[in-house]
Amino acid sequence: MLFNSLAFLFFLPIVFALYWSVRSLRWQNGITMLASFFFYGWWDWRFLILMVGTCIANYYIGHAINKRESRHSRKAWLLSAILLNIGLLALFKYFNFFVDNLTALFSLFHFSADFPTLRLILPIGISFYTFQLTAYVVDIYRRQLLPARSLWHFLSFICFFPQLVAGPIERGANLLPQFAVKRTFDYATAVSGMRLILWGLMKKMLIADNCAPVADFAFDNYSTLSSLDLLTGLLAFTVQVYCDFSGYSDMAIGTARLFGIRLSQNFNFPFFATTIREFWRRWHMTLMSWLRDYVYFPLGGSRCSTVRHYFNVFVLYMLSGLWHGPNWSFVAWGTWNGFFNITTKHLKMPKALSWFVTIAVFVLSQIFFRNPTVQDGLRFFTRMFSLQGGWHTIVSRMPLLYIFVLFSLEWFYRKRPNCITELPVWARYAIYIIAFLACIYYGGDQIQFIYFQF
Repeated sequence: MLFNSLAFLFFLPIVFALYWSVRSLRWQNGITMLASFFFYGWWDWRFLILMVGTCIANYYIGHAINKRESRHSRKAWLLSAILLNIGLLALFKYFNFFVDNLTALFSLFHFSADFPTLRLILPIGISFYTFQLTAYVVDIYRRQLLPARSLWHFLSFICFFPQLVAGPIERGANLLPQFAVKRTFDYATAVSGMRLILWGLMKKMLIADNCAPVADFAFDNYSTLSSLDLLTGLLAFTVQVYCDFSGYSDMAIGTARLFGIRLSQNFNFPFFATTIREFWRRWHMTLMSWLRDYVYFPLGGSRCSTVRHYFNVFVLYMLSGLWHGPNWSFVAWGTWNGFFNITTKHLKMPKALSWFVTIAVFVLSQIFFRNPTVQDGLRFFTRMFSLQGGWHTIVSRMPLLYIFVLFSLEWFYRKRPNCITELPVWARYAIYIIAFLACIYYGGDQIQFIYFQF
């Protein structure tokens, strides 16, 4: 069920009305849990069985870890949870990738290998809820979190439908306590949630979905287009990814507020960052903080030799790329960002130049993110910098207008985050109505959120 679908337009008010009509915490959690099951099962009920089964196993493993005093026993239970979670993720998402690469490796040494592959459909959201489950059991093992007091409570936390299929990737320390107390309706919080939902819809429907055709045309026909066309398509795709994913995050956070739940911020105006490190602290914040806390720090972080530190950074970014999909182009995307994170770390540049380099590095990385293979990415890259075709263009330049409008609004909003609420009531609601009608009449074709495939 898409946030920008007619089905969700009926689903949300019904769940909202039922949720606030009950008086007990148990029923509040029960309604959100059942609504989440319906929301997730809308795509394929078989994936619901997989998700719930994995959640139940992690719930009992979490309690087993908490009860054990022996470090050896606690670690054994932790490893069983990690093997279960990462094993299922690897099976559904990476099995064929590893088999194909193993076959290619054997062929280099002139060995014939015919390993079996699996025809499995990737369960939607598995990368997100797997990381959430893994963080939960690791935090219990570290004595940083007490396990959920009931399975009902735990399923409400993991399966909460606004963030279930595309994040933010929540931690138990933030979300579990919120499901442990009865929520009371707060009008101001609900209004702020609706405002975020509308802003997310505008990003998705007005900008991302209208940029998508330009980006698709440029990347699908890169071998025949001019350099300027490819640059326009690349900028269109960069804005599409940002508005698609940050728009989803806004809608998820806004929807959660309607139910009195606060989700973590996932984007913080990344395109105004002036260093690459700062950019990645502002982009997909919950994924990068997860990788930092559960991969980068355990490897040693920066408290080690310079060579080891650089190795840890590369692992962090390569894993962030591989997390997006079983494809070497994603690994190349992560490696590109890791390389420039290291090489630009100690460069002293004027702030304006540093900002330009930061944005240029990220935009160019999208060449590998969007192309299906590394070879396609390199050919796109070469063609774009070949300056072939001169100033002749055939793709629409409308994305350039979207870019200007979007970042003008974000520049103003980041300085004055309460600017809308400072307006008179009639002006606020006029803006809301105009924005909603613009989404209806000028929104592009309905396209599935990009991050649903991850």
